[in-house]
Amino acid sequence: MVHKNVKIELIVNQLRQNSPDCISVVFERPINFIYEAGDWIDVDFADTSYIGGKTYSLSSSPTESELTISFREGISPFKKKLQSVQPGDKMYISQYGNDYGFHLNDNRSSVLIAGGIGIAPFRSMIKEMFDMRAKNDVQLIYLNKNDDFLFEDEFNEWKHLLPNISIEYVVTKDLKRKAREKLLHSLIGNTAYSCYIAGPAGMVNSTSSLLEKSGVEAKNIRVDNFGLY
Repeated sequence: MVHKNVKIELIVNQLRQNSPDCISVVFERPINFIYEAGDWIDVDFADTSYIGGKTYSLSSSPTESELTISFREGISPFKKKLQSVQPGDKMYISQYGNDYGFHLNDNRSSVLIAGGIGIAPFRSMIKEMFDMRAKNDVQLIYLNKNDDFLFEDEFNEWKHLLPNISIEYVVTKDLKRKAREKLLHSLIGNTAYSCYIAGPAGMVNSTSSLLEKSGVEAKNIRVDNFGLY
């Protein structure tokens, strides 16, 4: 469900440099703001509007007291402004929700495939699983161009305490396309699950096609394309 034409005030708590090229903006959570792990928000500034992508998956969990968006640094006017916010700055949510079923099914095993900053919604999902001590089986396959994996320390802690979660970290810098496809085949195994893919459009589309060729039904694949701006 998508909530449109809203204007929910956000107040910046902090700007966090997660890696040399990835940033998180942490906001105070508005009173009575309810969302699901995997949801996104459209944000804008209170003073004026800037050109550029304004839709971000929430990397925070519904079980947490703050709202967090995590993203790769960009060059659009909006991204430049967002990368320089200060504690106390005001922004607002203009719409939020989820219109493509990007929510975990508690009654079915799931495979999550993240490409780079596409890890953001999966951090939300796995944090919620950890806080709720969920019992469903989840496998996270985290593809990144180098070994600087966002949220790695948190993931390793949660995996240690929740044996039904497995995580594979894959550095893709020196992996050719065929080698990556072969590796994904070997990691995923059978097709009795729901699949979630998040990351740049090219990675999402190629991975979705690979899963379908492997026997996963299209209805069991959910995708979240991250724009570059």
